[in-house]
Amino acid sequence: MQDEINGENTDHGSPGERVLQFIERMRTLVERGKRDSNVTPADWNVLADLVETADFERIGPFHDAMNWDAYIAMLCGWVNATEGWEPVLKSLSEASDRVFAQCEEMITENGAVFPFYSLSMYEFNAAGKIHRIHVYMQQPQTVEES
Repeated sequence: MQDEINGENTDHGSPGERVLQFIERMRTLVERGKRDSNVTPADWNVLADLVETADFERIGPFHDAMNWDAYIAMLCGWVNATEGWEPVLKSLSEASDRVFAQCEEMITENGAVFPFYSLSMYEFNAAGKIHRIHVYMQQPQTVEES
């Protein structure tokens, strides 16, 4: 529902609440992909009410930029191949049209679970939809044995 005075999206609560919904919907799709390996691009439509898909950009930790279609294609490949992902939210902060979410992401790989730390900045447009995500990562350095 649009707020007729301010033109803001009021259906999904505050920007922080919308980011929490975004993360939870992703977690649900990851669980399904882990179980069935059949998540398709159409399945990501569950995020469409939260995201401005026509003007979306995800900027990753390696300065890699993706529009919505590229982001969804990347997510489908990852989700259908992952052994597990559990985001543990450590902090969430709102500042104007931005939300900062700090997570400890528990990744399962080869049967082992390891933490992966991320800070994502979600930018909202005037309609109250996510139109940019900037992802910053931190993970333990692997040491090669000689």
